[in-house]
Formats: sequence, structure tokens, C-alpha cells
Amino acid sequence: MSEALTAGAAPSLRVVLVDDHRLFRAGVRAGLAGEAGLEVVGEAETVADAVIVITTTQPDVVLLDVHMPDGGGRAVLAGVGAAAPYTRFLALSVSD
Repeated sequence: MSEALTAGAAPSLRVVLVDDHRLFRAGVRAGLAGEAGLEVVGEAETVADAVIVITTTQPDVVLLDVHMPDGGGRAVLAGVGAAAPYTRFLALSVSD
């Protein structure tokens, strides 16, 4: 459980954005910016950077691109392994 919930403050959902398109990440970040209770705590555009950001920040949710040039969503999940046990992953794709 997050510290915000245990401290009696308003719940905050900590989110990391993983996509190899900077413009897409910027759009998602902008879309989430006005949402109460959401905080974007990190971004990554490569598998290696995603693993570092996720294991370092321990977000509640990762919005994860399933198709990236260096391995995509499966590679991120394999790299994170059990290092972020409470993190949930939401797969994103513009592919059919």
C-alpha cells in the first residue's frame, strides 16, 4: 500500500510511461496531468531505461508499449522480474 494511503492523504496512483515515441508519451502525460490522484513518476523509451525506472520508482501502474524496437513489453516484464512485486502493467498498442 502506498504511503499516501497510509498517511491519510488523498490517494495517489503513481504511474510510469514506457513507449519509444516521445510525442506519444508527452500526450499521455499531458492527458493525465489534470487527473486528481494520478502522478507520473517516470518515463522511458527503451527496455533498459524502463527496467531502471520501474525498479527505482516502484510505481503502482506502468503504461507499457508492447511493440518497441529493442524488445517491447515482454522484454520489460522479463527485465523487471520480481523487482517490482506490487506494480501492475497495462499493455498499450496501436497495432491490430
